[in-house]
Amino acid sequence: MRIAVKILFATAIACILAFSNSCRKIESEPVVKGQVLLYYAAGFNDLSSYLEKDIEELCNGYVPDRNSRNVLLIFQNLAKENYSEAVSPELFRVYRDSNGRVIKETVFSFSPGTVAASASTLFATLSYIRYNYPSESYGMIFSSHATGWLPASNTTSRALSETHTSPSSIGNEYSPETGTSVQYEMDLADFADAIPMHLDYILFDACFMGGIEVAYQLKDVCDRIVFSSAEVIADGFDYRTMTSYLLKSAPDLYGECKSYYEHYMSLSGQYKSATVSLVDCSRLDNLASVCKEIFTRHREELDMLNPSDIQCFGRINKHMYFYDMKDIMDHMELSSDEKEAFDTALDDCILYAATTGQMINIKIDRFCGMSSYCTNKYTYDDFYRTLAWNKATGMIQ
Repeated sequence: MRIAVKILFATAIACILAFSNSCRKIESEPVVKGQVLLYYAAGFNDLSSYLEKDIEELCNGYVPDRNSRNVLLIFQNLAKENYSEAVSPELFRVYRDSNGRVIKETVFSFSPGTVAASASTLFATLSYIRYNYPSESYGMIFSSHATGWLPASNTTSRALSETHTSPSSIGNEYSPETGTSVQYEMDLADFADAIPMHLDYILFDACFMGGIEVAYQLKDVCDRIVFSSAEVIADGFDYRTMTSYLLKSAPDLYGECKSYYEHYMSLSGQYKSATVSLVDCSRLDNLASVCKEIFTRHREELDMLNPSDIQCFGRINKHMYFYDMKDIMDHMELSSDEKEAFDTALDDCILYAATTGQMINIKIDRFCGMSSYCTNKYTYDDFYRTLAWNKATGMIQ
């Protein structure tokens, strides 16, 4: 969704807010002085039951009072018993009334069958929040399937198996009309364009979002990002304590990341699987500048890299596009000054990074906190050239 489309959609949203019988405009809502937190669940897929549990845990944790300086909002699009029954995605506010009871008040409903893994739906939801809950501080948790920066494609399962690639990018959902055979998702650039206001942070409870490509594409719409370079176990983050970290006077993203890591470190077997990072987006331009110089000076070495020698976070062929960013640099003949410049720039961006040392059946020996596409992968080179990170650094020529 580009600027012209966004303008047209903004007009449509204004009409919806003014005239639609399916939503209720909140009258005289004061400017929120604390935090506005949105949990966005694009869950019309096989994660539906997990996301439903996450929502239940959110509502059983810290919930602000109706007149609190903090606001908790939940958008959900969850499947019922099967994927052929269209549901109505809804946005509801969660608060405690004067008697301490948790109230879920629906404030916006979409028509049945609306796809949540859509830039227009995300834009509509955030626009409604911005209009009805004006605040100096917004944060969003995005929960669904994802494969980072990979290109989105509404395609059939058969086509997926034939190409051996996974185009499920951000927010993969099924179609009520066709069940699991047609899937919908968002390109990274469209996801970024769909955010109409500046966010303090985005927390991705979704696989493979922890890449430099994702962070750089979103750097102008949010200050910080929490994400995983590898997959995320279906149980995801611990929503029982989520709001106690994020709805403080200042969101404690470091504490949330540390809690996530410690939880998975306490588990055993394949469940002891996690990577998590916290990135400061304001420092990414310097990292891009340093990388551009390195890529320019070491073009031949960069183009000769062997991806099989580099730490990869994907376990299966269709996910073999996410490599440790520092390990890529370590496989080139950089000077000591170049190594120091890169390490310093990277460390400035990464506020927290931790891994349990494995992701189900693969070892994670090298982990800097962000992944990157690797040269000599070829499959997505043409698409990669359209990403903001590649435009800034020229990694793929």
